[in-house]
Amino acid sequence: MNKDRRLPCISRPVTRPALVILATLLVLLSLAVWSGCKRETPAGRDFAAAHQERGRQVVAEYLKRDAAPYRKNRVRMTITSATEPLKVYELEIWRKQTDGETLTQTHVVQPVDESDLAALSIERKGQPTTNVTYVSSMDEFRETGTNKMFFGGLTAQELLGEWDKYDYSLVEEKELGGVKVYEVEGTLKPGTESVIARTRTLFRGDTYLPAEMHLFDSDGKEVRTFQVKTFRNVGGRDVIWLTEIENHLRPTKITIETLSLDFPEKADDAFFTRDRLKQLSRK
Repeated sequence: MNKDRRLPCISRPVTRPALVILATLLVLLSLAVWSGCKRETPAGRDFAAAHQERGRQVVAEYLKRDAAPYRKNRVRMTITSATEPLKVYELEIWRKQTDGETLTQTHVVQPVDESDLAALSIERKGQPTTNVTYVSSMDEFRETGTNKMFFGGLTAQELLGEWDKYDYSLVEEKELGGVKVYEVEGTLKPGTESVIARTRTLFRGDTYLPAEMHLFDSDGKEVRTFQVKTFRNVGGRDVIWLTEIENHLRPTKITIETLSLDFPEKADDAFFTRDRLKQLSRK
């Protein structure tokens, strides 16, 4: 056998100049990648920050337009269920707002046999909202959070809003029914409790009123869908008049229709006390 024969698959050794060129190319490539990352990362952060700022601005604009020292309205809630009889409630709602506090008194006025149902909600900046009811049979007040289910399976939070519980970011601008809307996502702030972990709200570009809202739990499942069907102008204010809600956790649909709405310049502050709540709960 010839010991000098070489297998054809063996290539010749890489020369030193070739190694130098290869090393140089690798260095240049790594510098290019590092440089590209350096350019893109701040841009990505700036993009996200801009969308977060815009999302906060949209929500803040809505809350500014919705604010009023006093508000009085009467609404009808119609609850349609596949498993239970039709239920219709009429609620009288008084709201008082200051910079750091919102007080909301809700009283069931129809049906008459349930007119002893009333609640006082206390919202203060930086604090969990408290929902106060009075139990006449035990002559005591009870305080709960806003995760408790009420009419049609809605929570007190959904009836109040509690927008401060979430951090916001603009998802996109698009059209809904021929109107420009801002789609804003809300994510629950750390250390804040709610059965609603995430929200997607479509705010109208002309009035900043919510036109549609989707609520999700911590597993990402949509639990409620709100669709505003009618808007009106009351005393120069654009307001929501009729909303349809689908509860995906139950075979239930809820319609909330405004029957009357006023923005009084003044109201008796006694309306927003536990004594008043006690009076209403004894009717």
